[in-house]
Amino acid sequence: MSLWEQWRPWIGRQQTLLRELILMLLAMLVVGIYFLEHYSSSLEQEREVQLKALAEQTARRAAEALASEDSISINLIGRETVALAPVAGVRFLNPAQVQVGITGVNESDLLVTVPVALPDGELAGTLTLLGDNSEAPRQNIEAGFVLAVLCVLLLRLAVTLVRERLVSPAPEPAPAPMEVPSAPVPELVVAPATAVSPERPAPPIDPERVQAQLRLSIVNFEAIRQRYTEQAVDEVLADYQRLLDKAVAIYGGQVSQPIGRQAGAVFCQLPVSQAAFAALCSGLLFLRVVRLQAPLRKQQGKVPLEFKALMTTDKDEEEAWSLCLAGVPGRLQVPESQLASTELDVKALYQPDRAQVAVAGDHKVRLQPVEQLAHRYQTLLRTQAETLVSEEEGGSGPNR
Repeated sequence: MSLWEQWRPWIGRQQTLLRELILMLLAMLVVGIYFLEHYSSSLEQEREVQLKALAEQTARRAAEALASEDSISINLIGRETVALAPVAGVRFLNPAQVQVGITGVNESDLLVTVPVALPDGELAGTLTLLGDNSEAPRQNIEAGFVLAVLCVLLLRLAVTLVRERLVSPAPEPAPAPMEVPSAPVPELVVAPATAVSPERPAPPIDPERVQAQLRLSIVNFEAIRQRYTEQAVDEVLADYQRLLDKAVAIYGGQVSQPIGRQAGAVFCQLPVSQAAFAALCSGLLFLRVVRLQAPLRKQQGKVPLEFKALMTTDKDEEEAWSLCLAGVPGRLQVPESQLASTELDVKALYQPDRAQVAVAGDHKVRLQPVEQLAHRYQTLLRTQAETLVSEEEGGSGPNR
């Protein structure tokens, strides 16, 4: 498993933290850019003030040398001036604006020119100081700012990680129907009685209230229908329909379509994470009961069925059914993107490398098969499945 696959579920759960980090980063960038520009402007003004003061001081020193055209003294004064921090170059001009001395750089964006006058006021020439426009001070501050931003973001991230390690979050309760005694399980005693006909009309369901749906398709159903009479098939479907009704009722769902007719069940609990978890539990419970019953039905000469299952929070029934048909026999699959969004990634066990890509309409969906639930939920699910199987041992079905 790659590093990204290991961290992807955690990242999916930390949407709020990621948004907070992005906002912090944007705020710090805005503030940082403002102060950097303000610092650059202040630095340029300070350099200009210093350069002008040095130019006036140097002009007084160089007046006699410039008036007598003493090139040695002029060059000496120039070297001493260039050695000062704000100065990058010195240029001396005589009254005729002819250059008589230059030290340091020839060009700079920061220039200060002052007249060089003798004590009696006579003009001896002009002096131009070229300022140091080095970006080193700003670059040092920028590097420090970037380091400070990274430290703040990493500190915020570290606080979240430490809090998750030290403060264990209270385990989220399973849907109400799961909180049952181990034996017997009262919630499993649902209205029994008559076999459910696959032709019965589905009860009215408000589509706006639906938060999650469970879909079930029969493996090789057409071959089974061709092999047995219609009455025999209806009896088999009635056995499994009775199981589906009980499994769905345990988790507060409602069967929307009967088995054999694009079977499905809907769940309307709020928030959507609770509805998704209820649908997932209901589907896993049904598949487990089907697996446990298969050898018993074979011993009794009855037809065992195998199912593909899909849980999704999308409301598009046609797409959900096509994804269900694309699944793996005996497995319940969930669109991978919904595992984190419905917080199922911390309640269910699965292997990301076993995901498959299915085509739904004009786009592709990555489906993740869910093997089982976390231990504290799987134990209850196992008890419910065993109770349902014991109740159905006397069920009817056609012989081969």
